[in-house]
Amino acid sequence: MTLGIGVAAINTGNNLLYLSLSLNLSLILLSGVLSEGTLRHVTLSVRLATEAFAGGEAFLAVTCSAEAKRFPGISLVAILRAGADSATVRFPDIASGTSVTRIVPFRPTRRGELDSIHASLSTRFPFSLFEKSMELSIPAGVIVYPRPSTPAARRDGLPVAAPSGRPFLSGRVGAFPRGVRGHLPADPVRDIHWKATARTGRWMVKEREREATPGIDLRVEATGTPEAFEARLSDACGAVLDLEREAVPFRLRIGDRICAEAHDPDRRTKALEALAKARFDPAPPVTPS
Repeated sequence: MTLGIGVAAINTGNNLLYLSLSLNLSLILLSGVLSEGTLRHVTLSVRLATEAFAGGEAFLAVTCSAEAKRFPGISLVAILRAGADSATVRFPDIASGTSVTRIVPFRPTRRGELDSIHASLSTRFPFSLFEKSMELSIPAGVIVYPRPSTPAARRDGLPVAAPSGRPFLSGRVGAFPRGVRGHLPADPVRDIHWKATARTGRWMVKEREREATPGIDLRVEATGTPEAFEARLSDACGAVLDLEREAVPFRLRIGDRICAEAHDPDRRTKALEALAKARFDPAPPVTPS
């Protein structure tokens, strides 16, 4: 439309058309300056709001910050390209010196660690005639756990789950409490120590006298094909979740490396992270001399 007005103004010499042309050019210039000011010094950060398993739905907490800006961020749209589908997050208005967090769904397709997430941040401010955008690579550090298999789909012997031969001291079902400790995911609600929780500001549970509980050894063999290895990791992930839910101590071994011990207070997190980062590196076959 601006080009058409310019051609008509030159051909007819109409002063009104010249005024319209200068007004349109001024609006274009003003739109570019204001949209650039809206995007400048705006930062995005991403973290997991829930645990992420491959093939399942999780949630990301996306924070848009204008803390380094003197002017607000207006009409911002962030498009995150992570997982199977892209996620669109809208930030209509962010006051200068503040930040806003939105929760968006996230469906990862495979396990592993996402060091960064590619995103584009755009705005149509102020006139919605043009869109100005910039590409970002956001440090994420998101860990996606393997897809957990169900007990019905779990294959026999994968992973190897057998008594370790000696009992572990679980410290969960004793008759007499002897202290307090931090809350673990498998701790029942009835063991919460409410006074210690109110005093410290974080969840605390009663530490009971330890009783001997038979432990489970989980072994994931790094043999066969990559597909078989991924299936074993999926079975091990499902077994870890089931054992932790039932408060059964376990030790996880991937290949020849011990990744989580039964006595570790955060063995669930260590085991799941080890399964997420495991690499298929089979031992070379031994040739007879």
